[in-house]
Amino acid sequence: MNGTWYCTDCEEEIEKGAIDAHEADDHHVKGFFRPDRLLPGDPELIGAQAGSEGPGGER
Repeated sequence: MNGTWYCTDCEEEIEKGAIDAHEADDHHVKGFFRPDRLLPGDPELIGAQAGSEGPGGER
C-alpha cells in the first residue's frame, strides 16, 4: 500500500520520517493510502454505470 503524508499546519506533503517531528510541534498530520493494485469491480455495476446494454440487449 502506498502512503502519502500531509501536514495540515505547514500545508505541505511530508516524508514518513518527518511525522514524529511535526507531531512533536503539535502539528496535525494526515495520511492518505492507496493500494498497490486496484481490485476489479463488479462487472454488473460497471456496465450499469457505463450505460451498457442490460440482459436481452436492452438499455
